[in-house]
Amino acid sequence: MAEPDENPFGDPTPSVGHPFQDPSVKELTNNKVQSLIEDFNPFGKDQNVVNNAKPPVRGAANPPLNSMPAVMSPTQEYPVTPQVAPTYGRTPGDMSADLLARKAELDRRQAELDKREEELRTASINVRQNNWPPLPKGFCYQPCFYLDISVEIPPDFQHVVRQLYYLWLYHTGLLACNVLIGTLLLFLTGAIATFIFSIVYAGILVPLSFLFWFRPGYKAFRDDSSFNFMLYFFVFCIQFVIAVVQALGTYESGYCGLFMAVRLYEDAHPFLGTLVTLMGIAFSLGATMDFLLLTKIHRIYRSSGASFAKAQEEFRSGVISSGAVSNVIASNIRF
Repeated sequence: MAEPDENPFGDPTPSVGHPFQDPSVKELTNNKVQSLIEDFNPFGKDQNVVNNAKPPVRGAANPPLNSMPAVMSPTQEYPVTPQVAPTYGRTPGDMSADLLARKAELDRRQAELDKREEELRTASINVRQNNWPPLPKGFCYQPCFYLDISVEIPPDFQHVVRQLYYLWLYHTGLLACNVLIGTLLLFLTGAIATFIFSIVYAGILVPLSFLFWFRPGYKAFRDDSSFNFMLYFFVFCIQFVIAVVQALGTYESGYCGLFMAVRLYEDAHPFLGTLVTLMGIAFSLGATMDFLLLTKIHRIYRSSGASFAKAQEEFRSGVISSGAVSNVIASNIRF
């Protein structure tokens, strides 16, 4: 009869010695199969379930077998190389030619700068150096004025100022010729009054005409000065009247004019009468040129916008800025 612990429906083969019949082996096998069944996904990819199994969680209770400290590898920095523009195949010969051209250009500019510096130095030395009247260097007197029409006068008015200067030279030459004819009259007719007056007129009128009508006219165009224009017009009108008197030239007046020529013809001095007639014609021509130039400069004055009020303002500012006048005013206020 069989023992009560035996299963009548079990395997008739005895369990002793069978490795898979061990209860611990069966429990492990059943757990593994159960986990495989739970992790199986019928809609997933066709892959091995065992390979997709989650790795065991590592922690303080389950440390990794080989624990090593985490070390970060340093990053390597690469230097940035600047981009160099291509030379496009320039040869050393081309570069040397460019250097020579630049050197030549620099030398030329340096020469120009040196020349300008020398001109400025010369101009600073010779600035306002008086050059009129043109006297020899060894002479006892030196020039009193600086006169250069091409430098000081604007180009639009240089021809007018030159005409004014040539007219002054013309009147100076007439007075010199008047002295010569007066000398002839002294020796041929004994007209001593004409000789003396001719010398006096030449000695007075030549410098005064330069100072009081040519110089103001020169400064009027140089500085665009209304005051100098007014002074020129006033004195030059007197010069025109004097030129008319010279052209008439009464007897023993000091001027060899037309009336004196008639007197000489009456006294049977045809040679002297002819010379005096020519002198009277020259004085008449001078008076005509005075009138024409006076009207021409007056037209320029009217078109320049100058006025008598502006001349008064310039006169007041000039008087106030004068050192001598300022000293006189200050002394009067003090007393």
